[in-house]
Amino acid sequence: MGSGRRLGVPRRACYTSGRLGNERVLMRIVRAARLWFKGGSSDKLYEVDLVENDGLFGDARFLVNFRYGRRGSSLREGTKTTVPVTREAAEKVFDSVVVAKVNEGYRRTDQGAAAPSIATSPEAPAPEAVEGRGLKLLGRLEAHLRSPWPGPDRDRLLWRIGEVRLRAATPTLLTLAEKSGPEASYSLVFALARAAGAAAADRLKTIARSADSALVRDLAAFALVSPLMGDARETGALDSSLPRSVIEAGEARDADRIVGALADLAASAKGRSLDVGRSLVALARAAQGDAALNAALAAAVARLPARPPYLFGLRKLYKYAEMADDAALFGASAHRFETATPMYKTSRVYRGRVHVPELGTRLQLDEVRDRPDTQIGLADATLRYFKRRIWRTLRKRGELGDPTFAELATSYLLALQPADLSAPATWTHFVYGANGQWNREARSSGPLSKNWTASQLLQRNDRRSVARYGSLTFQERPSAPPGEGRPEAFPDLWNARPDLGLRLAAESPVWPAAMLGLRVLKAQPAFVSALASAEIGRLLASPHAEVAALAFSEARDRLATGTADDDLLAALLGADLVEARRLATERIEHDARLPWSGERLALAAITASHSDLAEPVARWSRERRLAPGLAEPLARAVVAWLLAVPAHPDAPAEAVIRAARSRLRLLWPDRTMPARPEDVRQLMAHPAPAIMAAGIDILGLSGTDPSTIADETWRALLGSSSEDVQEAALTLFGGLGDEDLSTHAPLVVAFATSSSSRLRQAARPLVARIAERDPALADRLAHDLIGTLFLSAPDEDYPADIIALLREAMPRQLAALDEATVWRMLQARAKGAQLLGADLLLGREPAAFSVRQIARLGNHAHLAVRQWAMAAYAAAPERFRAEAADAVLLVESEWPEVYDFARQQFETWPPEAWTPETLAVVTDSVKPPVLDFARHLLRSRLAPADAEAQLTRLLEHPAQAMHLLVTEMLTQEAAGSDAAFAKLLPLARIVMLQVLKGRVAKDRMAAFLTAEALRDRGRAERVAPLFADLTLSGTERDRAHAVLALRDIARAHPGIALPIASRPAPLRPTGRAA
Repeated sequence: MGSGRRLGVPRRACYTSGRLGNERVLMRIVRAARLWFKGGSSDKLYEVDLVENDGLFGDARFLVNFRYGRRGSSLREGTKTTVPVTREAAEKVFDSVVVAKVNEGYRRTDQGAAAPSIATSPEAPAPEAVEGRGLKLLGRLEAHLRSPWPGPDRDRLLWRIGEVRLRAATPTLLTLAEKSGPEASYSLVFALARAAGAAAADRLKTIARSADSALVRDLAAFALVSPLMGDARETGALDSSLPRSVIEAGEARDADRIVGALADLAASAKGRSLDVGRSLVALARAAQGDAALNAALAAAVARLPARPPYLFGLRKLYKYAEMADDAALFGASAHRFETATPMYKTSRVYRGRVHVPELGTRLQLDEVRDRPDTQIGLADATLRYFKRRIWRTLRKRGELGDPTFAELATSYLLALQPADLSAPATWTHFVYGANGQWNREARSSGPLSKNWTASQLLQRNDRRSVARYGSLTFQERPSAPPGEGRPEAFPDLWNARPDLGLRLAAESPVWPAAMLGLRVLKAQPAFVSALASAEIGRLLASPHAEVAALAFSEARDRLATGTADDDLLAALLGADLVEARRLATERIEHDARLPWSGERLALAAITASHSDLAEPVARWSRERRLAPGLAEPLARAVVAWLLAVPAHPDAPAEAVIRAARSRLRLLWPDRTMPARPEDVRQLMAHPAPAIMAAGIDILGLSGTDPSTIADETWRALLGSSSEDVQEAALTLFGGLGDEDLSTHAPLVVAFATSSSSRLRQAARPLVARIAERDPALADRLAHDLIGTLFLSAPDEDYPADIIALLREAMPRQLAALDEATVWRMLQARAKGAQLLGADLLLGREPAAFSVRQIARLGNHAHLAVRQWAMAAYAAAPERFRAEAADAVLLVESEWPEVYDFARQQFETWPPEAWTPETLAVVTDSVKPPVLDFARHLLRSRLAPADAEAQLTRLLEHPAQAMHLLVTEMLTQEAAGSDAAFAKLLPLARIVMLQVLKGRVAKDRMAAFLTAEALRDRGRAERVAPLFADLTLSGTERDRAHAVLALRDIARAHPGIALPIASRPAPLRPTGRAA
């Protein structure tokens, strides 16, 4: 039984009597372990036996039994296997029990290592400095050195020594490494690097050269270039055998290029994981001594998918970063595994084959898994292992009080992005309560519900969190009261690093991580009070309101106590919090030296991006001067800010650059900006047009004479496809003298009428100069520009820009336009012509227009025109009353304010002003408001002598609203003529044949027609067919009235042909005689 010899105990075969069920069987002890624990008042023993039941048949005949209790007393017995299991399963159970007890502090007494000796060395502390956990680990390591443990037990011990970084173990580790030779294990390298450090450099070099395992050699090589080696650290240069693109990307320290180079390598190698992985490892080795490369590589790793061919390299990078405490690489690689999804599930493997949804095919795992060009990896079991390992790494460091815990955790949390968060969910959970009933309890899942490591880091001590089964995440109980302590893991370690809390609060885009940083900062008020103004600015720039509020509170306190500086004001100006910007603005307003007192504050004002700062910054730029000696450094700072803009800035960035350009023009109106020619050349060569335009502006502001610029340069600038460049070039073009400018008049006019509003505005002052110098050109140009306003505008701003150009450059030509032209503009359909006509009308006298024209202007689309028309009516009421027939057209306006004004004006007119012609203008309208006014006028202003004429017009009116008014006017005098009566009959038919409406009009019309028919036989003959038709349709009331009317007509005019006849009632006999 070789296992007994490996444990360091003599081989033995012991037979004992045991009991399995009710049957007595013979047992044989295969392996045994005796453990002892001494601590304080505790003095305990724990014994474990792996025994074989010879009375059973088959492979499942092994048991793991244990005994425990206080030393010197009777031990209690138990078993870890309730039923017999196979030898392999029993061995695993036995080893796990022994390892668990060793981790709890028990010592093996069956290996003769009660008090191991500790050799001292310059790298190891004195023996008396090692206590508690260190002594126990040293004892176990010495025991292993004397009598080797099984591989898994040994590796666990070495890994734990490496985690603890037990320097006192250095001599023993070096001895073990020498004895292991080429068989040195992965865990031994881990322990040597972390515990022994520089003292193990020579041994690690030997392992890196001669170890049997490539994984061990690579780990040792990485350890030699890591900071763990201290003074013995090697330089990790990029391997010349790497692809050239990878080397160039690494030398450039550019994350985008690194990702691109690896992607090209992956594509060209068709998934050769070893090549991509080797490149990643080589970059990581070189990055250990290069902070810029380390940051670039971490940014690149955060973008690589956890899939072949990158998977092999990502796994190595995580393990290397874990060993070297490389926070940047640890956070990036851990994030890739934490947010990854498995390629397949091990539960779906059947007979070694599995379907991989991403590849759309079934694969034989043993054929493809270990191939260099494998396309499969990261099963769900592997992914869960990595998630558990990530948190275990952090947890162990936290339990040890290792300061690297906070560094590694911060790097991981900063790698989180909003896309990594989960949508919140709420449900009802049933809990069995103390009352013996199932009770409802609200449960929810927060944004971290799928992120194991972040859940543990941020919610481990949250009293309202409940652990989920099968993962390291939590459910939340919203109804539970919050605990008194902080929810995150290891808050004391966080409190020791408020600088990392600052990073989380200022940099994390994820709310839970930022709130951790905020809690750390609030727990350290002295740290916050000592923060530099730039750090306050970082907090103010946070997207989280709670963080910005803390920074704003600190900034406000500093301003109140007078301890604020220019840097703090600069941070407040750049804050997204409106209260912060208002606070800075108020402070600057009260000090005439600001904001041009220092470089940082001045640059913050020039580059301010918020709209509420546009007006004050422009005013400060215009009214306040730079502090002495500030012009040159500020100019250099502005140039540096512009040169830092990427080649393709987004729209908000371009808007900020335009605003900065306008402020620079106000700040240096005398064109004395101290810009260096080489800076201007760099700006004008920038790939971003917005930066090129800024360079052109600075060229002009620096005092350069535009006449010295070659024509081909002007053609290139003015012919640019960028509006920014064209606008800046036009502004610089304006620096030419009048004579030189006039030679380019066609070009300037072309820009003044271009399709870009910004270019039109930039060209406006140039056109004004040309027009002033050449009046004949101004006349032609005014004619042409006015003509363009009668056409469709290329954009909404075109009419306003052209009118502003005409006002500024050609006022004399506008004043010379006659009233006919102005009227034509006002009546045009083009909005541009209407706008110019309205602008010109305001300077003209109403006497130049007819009453009818002014009345029609009351319905104009422009408010200014309507107000001008109403003012004309109010200023000269006698004029409009004298031409009443035209003046009343004002009431036809569709604008309520004009209609109300017109009624007020016309209701003051005397009755004699309302001639039939004037009334006819109003009554002929079909607009409901005007008809309402018409009815009012007819009832109050109509003379009896005019009734017949008005009735004749009204009878032709199409609006039903006028029918009732017509029936009011039906008198014998109004309808006395045959012509009027003939016009009345069609309207009467319309009115009387309506069903269920117009009752009053019907009754009036029926009464009038009946009276006329009874009075005149001729009219009776014309009315009788209408009543006859009415007897066949309409309501019962209308039919009855029609029958009675026909009866009366027949009696009044015998002989008239009617559709009905009056017959006497037949005599009927009555009484018994019948």
